[in-house]
Amino acid sequence: MTATKADKLLSQDFVVILEEILTYLPGNRQILLYSATFPISVQKFMSRYLQKPYEINLMDELTLKGITQYYAYVNERQKVHCLNTLFSRLQINQSIIFCNSTQRVELLARKISQLGYSCFYIHAKMMQEYRNRVFHDFRNGLCRNLVCTDLFTRGIDIQAVNVVINFDFPRNAETYLHRIGRSGRFGHLGLAINLITAEDRFNLKAIEDHLCTEIKPIPGSIDKSLYVAEYHSQQPPEDEP
Repeated sequence: MTATKADKLLSQDFVVILEEILTYLPGNRQILLYSATFPISVQKFMSRYLQKPYEINLMDELTLKGITQYYAYVNERQKVHCLNTLFSRLQINQSIIFCNSTQRVELLARKISQLGYSCFYIHAKMMQEYRNRVFHDFRNGLCRNLVCTDLFTRGIDIQAVNVVINFDFPRNAETYLHRIGRSGRFGHLGLAINLITAEDRFNLKAIEDHLCTEIKPIPGSIDKSLYVAEYHSQQPPEDEP
């Protein structure tokens, strides 16, 4: 049996189905699991159904190179206002905004549209045909902003995305790394901004430590050369005065 996106297939919504499928397979079966993250659900499945499994971990090959990271401390009620401020001040080619639940994705997308900004949304509970159409239209530049869940962190590359905003801060370092990797693709620069509540401050420190990185407080203004290609190309080489 081969399971791609195992972290999703072994989530609470699907694990019972997968375990039922295993009952129809022979005892000497071979199981291959491919997963962008390695949550507890995958670890439990491995310990229960796999005997001395061979593990290949490519996390060390992922990189934060070219991505400038900031955080802003906000109350939950201030998040939409903060997002509106970011939209008005940043030079966004395309942005991806992450939420931690499908319900919050739809609510936020509606609020962004009400603020007057073009916005699509995508999550796992949508029909596959509709998700494909949204992805295709966003990739082709028909909309500037996309609100989504972590469904959109795996194997999806859109060259025009230069800003990623964690409207909801992720719960672990792997998810964080895959999220902000949506910016800065194809060797380009990118900007990652995290809206942090008091409850998120411990996760912030843990993720910094785990990834050996620094997420700085957001400044009053952000240098466009950090995330806008044409401004970066105008900067003189480092060895020039």
